[in-house]
Amino acid sequence: MAADLPMRSPPPAPFYPAPIFTWTGFYAGVNAGASFDNKAGSATANGFTAANGFVGGPATGSFGPFRGGSSSTGFVGGGQIGYNIQNGMFVYGLEADIDYFGGGGGKTRSYADNVVFPGGTLTTRSRGGDGYLGTVRGRLGVAAFDRTLLYVTGGLAYGDYGTSTRSARFTNATGTNFIDFNGNGNDDTRIGYAVGAGVEYAFTQQISGKIEYLYTDLGSRKYNLTNPNTGAVISARSDGTSQIARVGLNYKF
Repeated sequence: MAADLPMRSPPPAPFYPAPIFTWTGFYAGVNAGASFDNKAGSATANGFTAANGFVGGPATGSFGPFRGGSSSTGFVGGGQIGYNIQNGMFVYGLEADIDYFGGGGGKTRSYADNVVFPGGTLTTRSRGGDGYLGTVRGRLGVAAFDRTLLYVTGGLAYGDYGTSTRSARFTNATGTNFIDFNGNGNDDTRIGYAVGAGVEYAFTQQISGKIEYLYTDLGSRKYNLTNPNTGAVISARSDGTSQIARVGLNYKF
């Protein structure tokens, strides 16, 4: 009788579908990278007269403006928080970050004036201190490859690049005469804008990594440098722009 009973098959193993990934949610993370500055600038000089010790100075006692630029590289690093909403393949978000901003040790600018002093060169130097840079930006992205997000971003930027001291030297065309200037930095918080783009990849449901480029502009700064012996003055302006490349790691809650 027992042999005639039907065999019972074991129940099928339970099926647990993999959770569907979404970018929606609050996240926080860290970032690090480098700033690549290529700033423009201009300068006007006054008091370059023979009476002030500069042989061959213009009779009017002033000349300029000089124009030129500089470049430097420094470290940036900090943290960010944000929130994303995914609707289909589109992702909308808001992110705020704040980073330490290293000035790369200093900047050098060279200006050339071909009118009053043909071939003369004005070189200004600034010594960078510890600064900071923060942004509050919207993000608009496309989740084109499931866990890969391509996005553009833009919004408010604020910060202080941390310039502490400045100096300058004007040298005439033959290099036989020069005059030095000194001054202090004008550290203060400035407000501007930031725009950029990036790509972010989700390694797990919670952890993602990103590569990001930002262009920031905090406006221009004006400052004066003086020669204590002669009273000659350099009035200069420096543009507050930076290009930033950085990587980041986020945890989604």
